[in-house]
Amino acid sequence: MRKKVIAKIVVCLLPIIFVLLIAIIISVTFASALSDSATAATNYNSDSIGSGGLSENVLAYQDEISTACAKYGISDYVALAMAVMQQESGGVGSDPMQCSECPLNTRYPQTPGGITDAEYSIDIGIAYLASCLKSAGCTSPSDIPGISLALQGYNFGGGYIAWAQERGGYSPDNAAEFSSIKAAAMAWSGYGDPEYVSHVLRYYTVIPTGALFGLPLQAGTISRGWGRDGDEFHKGIDFAAQYGTKIYAAESGTVTYAQYGSAPYGGYGNVVVIKHDDTYTTLYGHCSKLLVSAGQTVKRGQVIALVGSTGDSTGNHCHFEVRVAGDRVDPAAYLGITVK
Repeated sequence: MRKKVIAKIVVCLLPIIFVLLIAIIISVTFASALSDSATAATNYNSDSIGSGGLSENVLAYQDEISTACAKYGISDYVALAMAVMQQESGGVGSDPMQCSECPLNTRYPQTPGGITDAEYSIDIGIAYLASCLKSAGCTSPSDIPGISLALQGYNFGGGYIAWAQERGGYSPDNAAEFSSIKAAAMAWSGYGDPEYVSHVLRYYTVIPTGALFGLPLQAGTISRGWGRDGDEFHKGIDFAAQYGTKIYAAESGTVTYAQYGSAPYGGYGNVVVIKHDDTYTTLYGHCSKLLVSAGQTVKRGQVIALVGSTGDSTGNHCHFEVRVAGDRVDPAAYLGITVK
């Protein structure tokens, strides 16, 4: 009798056990899928890249990018093409150059995510980048104004390059204006990325022939380099030195700003900005004393300020920036130094 009761209980429990097993299998499978999805999602995160460098996923495409650049006559622009891929996708997905909507795409739907072949994406993306560089009249990998115009054209399309050329070339202001015009015409909330140039150039380092600029200090140590530092991306190089140490102009030019910083130089304390030409400016922040004034012409190596700790600073140093066409870049290459 006891065995019959147990048998009946087991029979009754079997469906419940079966349902529980199915639930466990589905749960494990779903958790695994979520894990894989999360991994794919976090493979590319521009904020997780330590110093504005290229991700492993992008570096893995270097040979394919080099081949495509050679095919379309821009072999000298491999580093730029890789920077574009970094900004577009971080090398993740089946359309790493994000060019599905490009007019050169004739194989797949010209809709977001239309391309499902990474090799084809690279070929089309590089072909389009080459056409943008040509339309922009870019002369070399160090022609930042030309590259800037080409990059914004790559992002905007829609005739931006010709439109900007009628207005003197690329500028952050006319990129924002073009975006607004297009968005209004299409009744969209936004159009493209008006800050695309700076977003790409943070991954692109131009190595000038020799050092373009002189060091801002003759004595001191580098206390903080360019790149990710905790939750902040540091957009310059900090030269630590004793209070009152002389700060020198990195190159000849005209002082455009020399006072205690307010917008757009808030946080820099006493700051000097020097415009060297239509492309390059340098900035010297947290000074204890300023020795030049706005509008003044200075020579390379001229003393312009003294080291201090004004503004958002925790110790005596000179925060030094290089800006190319208005966008901050890693100063190391322009100073001819290596920062570890």
